[in-house]
Amino acid sequence: MNSLLHRTRPRANIARSLATKASATSSSGKANIVLVGAGWWSQGWHLPHLSRNDKVHITAIVDSTSHPKSNLNPRLEPLQTLASRYNCPIYHSLDDLLKDPIGKSVDGAIVCTPHSTHYEIGRALIEEGRKRYEASNCGTDDGYRPMNVLMEKPMTTSVRQAKELHDLLMDRSLTKVSDGLATVDGEKPEQTASNNTNSSAIGGGVGCFLINHSANYRPQARAARALIESGKLGTIRHVSAFFASPLSWIFDDPSNIGWNEPDDSGEMLGNGFAWGQSSHLLAWIYHVAGSTNLVPSRVYCSMTTSEATGADVSHAATVTCTNGATFSLSGTSLLPGNAHSDPPVGKRIKIKIFGTKGALFYSGNDRDVSSGKLEWLRGDCHDNMGAVEIQCPDLGFEFEDLDQDGIGPESLQSFIDACLGRDDYYNGADVLVGLRSVQTIDGMYRSHASGNAETVKYFDSH
Repeated sequence: MNSLLHRTRPRANIARSLATKASATSSSGKANIVLVGAGWWSQGWHLPHLSRNDKVHITAIVDSTSHPKSNLNPRLEPLQTLASRYNCPIYHSLDDLLKDPIGKSVDGAIVCTPHSTHYEIGRALIEEGRKRYEASNCGTDDGYRPMNVLMEKPMTTSVRQAKELHDLLMDRSLTKVSDGLATVDGEKPEQTASNNTNSSAIGGGVGCFLINHSANYRPQARAARALIESGKLGTIRHVSAFFASPLSWIFDDPSNIGWNEPDDSGEMLGNGFAWGQSSHLLAWIYHVAGSTNLVPSRVYCSMTTSEATGADVSHAATVTCTNGATFSLSGTSLLPGNAHSDPPVGKRIKIKIFGTKGALFYSGNDRDVSSGKLEWLRGDCHDNMGAVEIQCPDLGFEFEDLDQDGIGPESLQSFIDACLGRDDYYNGADVLVGLRSVQTIDGMYRSHASGNAETVKYFDSH
């Protein structure tokens, strides 16, 4: 069992008065949010972002250790210091939090723990949402609180676990999935399951489930998705995608076990750049393409690995989809520099999506907004054949949002909106996007190991 779920250790700074304070804070218009995992990303990004947002009350911090450690930031602070700084209680297991009165006041949880722990924590939070829903007469009682979840990427590192989370979220009393569309009481809403703004249709009314692929929530990603949904590209036939990160210092360091070594589940055949970075690129493409246009069915991949760690540091993959569309995916951590230095070296991304009526190009340096634009190449009429129309003309190239200042990326803001009960939050990376990304990466590792093209697990089951 995951120690974060059931570990029983003395809790610090816990008092009944804090439960009253949490409820009062929520009634005053703030979202009660708990952070599960207090490591590098939480201390450098999530906690500062949440603390600066006047719509948020940091309700609790959960971590299995009293002093998190990370090679990526050797100056991480102990939980007692975090509790004092952010004026919140700390817990050493999610189970302890959910059993406490404070846990009942939580509107949402951010899961920022090692990849291999995502499934059990995610499942526990989804089940908590289901219990709340059923205990409140299907969400109709006064004071009902859905349990909203923002999961760090990748959603899981196991296709089986990703499929179970997908099925658990979709198998709800109010929600069924048919042809990629969510249905509410048998009626199909206008929104697709990947971008459903009706909160009652996400997880059957028990709360939203978002994955923190911040690039997917950018205006450019939303515009790209809208362009494809409008039919202006026609039927997608080919995708060419490239992602380079200056992160060799992570994947060449044997002490970065969580980044470079498979977990002990027996389901991971490798670890490295594909899980750590290519998941961003895949999630963007699967979200923008829509729920039915690109369904991966077969993968062939070759990788190169670090001599120091065995982690994959580059790959070249070909993905075949159920409709015959092909997908060329390559990536590497061998870009010189450091994405987190001062000044940082930007990641380089190139995405080209080709359809029967046109193409969409989006490429650039994610630290240089002026390095690219979202382009639609028209192929729908003879007079303007090949003409380029810039989408989001006031915006340049933006992918991941790594800014440590301010109140955080659009993904975090969408999550907070859901926690506040707003029905217009944007789901840029739902459980289906997470599942397809995990399916593809798993297929890449299996293909590299076997030397053959591999069938995507569960490709025909959703």
